[in-house]
Amino acid sequence: MKIMGYRKEDFLIISNLEIRTLKEDDNDIDLFIPIDYRTLNLYIEDLPNYINNRIQFTEVRSLVIRFSIKENESYCTIHLLKSIDLQSAIVNFEMNYKDHYIELVHKEYCIEMYLKRKES
Repeated sequence: MKIMGYRKEDFLIISNLEIRTLKEDDNDIDLFIPIDYRTLNLYIEDLPNYINNRIQFTEVRSLVIRFSIKENESYCTIHLLKSIDLQSAIVNFEMNYKDHYIELVHKEYCIEMYLKRKES
């Protein structure tokens, strides 16, 4: 498995998937990650005990991740898309990436997405 990824200051993605920059301006960067209509299993550290271990999304075409590069802002918005249009989001959510990172792993039958705490 070839490990690629993306890093810009505090923002980090560790992945074996292709990551493309869609847009970059003075405030934000948009990243595009095609996953070819695969199932995405989302694993979030510190989920409540009553949620087993993952949240599953089927037939995800791609991910778009927009993160702020403004000083003192460390949030990103993660969009799981059903088609190429940003308005086709199955779900989107925000994450503070100052103390966390994203890991994306291409498996035989799915994509695994982990939201993990950075080690000190």
